[in-house]
Amino acid sequence: MIMRKIIIAIFSVFILSFVACDKDYVTEEIASNSDARIIRVSIDVRDVEYDAQRTFYNHDAKEVIVQVLPGKDWTTFKVFVSPVLFATMSPFAGITEDWSSGSKTYTIKSGDGSTSNTYTVKIVEVTAFGNNHPWG
Repeated sequence: MIMRKIIIAIFSVFILSFVACDKDYVTEEIASNSDARIIRVSIDVRDVEYDAQRTFYNHDAKEVIVQVLPGKDWTTFKVFVSPVLFATMSPFAGITEDWSSGSKTYTIKSGDGSTSNTYTVKIVEVTAFGNNHPWG
């Protein structure tokens, strides 16, 4: 068992060294101090299983849509919202909230304070996942 963990750790370091040494790997895009975007939104898996939700991001429209399958009470649950590295967010996410309106807004401010974006996060119930992308 310990040997398996050691092999996995060595393999992970080996793979990561290739990614870190890739000449096309650009860190500015993921760690810009002037960026103010949402990079991840998900409902707590204790409220809805991970495979029962799909998240779509439209950064041009500053909108995130989380599609969920029917069968749950979608009024009160916990949603995790993550901004890009260095950015701050208001209000704080990750607490149980009332989502009966179907949407909430979050303001993301860049780490250097130069950019501020307000995103709308919507929870939309769909009958099934498939070719139902919210923006066509």
